[in-house]
Amino acid sequence: MCAKKYEKRYVLLAILSPALLLTAWALVAQQGWVSSTLLASPWQVLLATRNLFINGYSGVPFSVHLGASLGRVGIAFMLGATLGIGMGLLRAMSREVDALWLIPSEILRPIPQLGLVPIFILWFGIGELSKVLLILLSVFLVTMVSAQAGAASTSGDALRAARSLGAERRQMFFYVILPSALPQIMTGLRVAMGVALSILVAAELLGGDRGLGFIVLDATNFFRTSYVFAGVLLIGSIGLATDRAFVLITRRWVHWHRQ
Repeated sequence: MCAKKYEKRYVLLAILSPALLLTAWALVAQQGWVSSTLLASPWQVLLATRNLFINGYSGVPFSVHLGASLGRVGIAFMLGATLGIGMGLLRAMSREVDALWLIPSEILRPIPQLGLVPIFILWFGIGELSKVLLILLSVFLVTMVSAQAGAASTSGDALRAARSLGAERRQMFFYVILPSALPQIMTGLRVAMGVALSILVAAELLGGDRGLGFIVLDATNFFRTSYVFAGVLLIGSIGLATDRAFVLITRRWVHWHRQ
């Protein structure tokens, strides 16, 4: 009974916070405390979103913009996460590999991705490859760190118990190290998806006329504030949906976490 009550309270608070923000936003816009050029009202953003769905943007259907962005993020995320998790686990299990990757990865991680845009243009041009690689790099670095930290946090007692029972190296990896690392890996994937969506706008700076990031940037250049907010909120909604999906997957696949 207490658990159900706690769950209802959690859901209520989760709904209350955006409702309060929306109310404050509508009040500020209605009272004219901020210029409409800088802050569109919720109603204007809703109309802009509706117009995007019906008429598209810049002569391109909205489904094409959405598909372009999801395609870039999806491909980059899957490749980056696969490589990052694999390298993170390898670094945790091999000091030699960790030593080889230590300085390059720690130099790359603090560099803002926007700072790499000119380099990616020079190396890969302004096509899809440069956009995907820019997002992939960000996902790779985040997932690598989380996977390495998760594997490195494996309980020494669990490792010694597995050895005493005669577990081979492969068995220790799949039945001890990987299950121990999965909670942090899933957290890393959640963070990496948020980073990937934030880098999406920067990636779509590299030319082109397709994608949600393009809508935001183009609308900004022409002071179409309602479309800027519509694009930003759509990207945020995708982030929310994917984050909740990862939470559900974690509860199903990593059910032993925190038990």
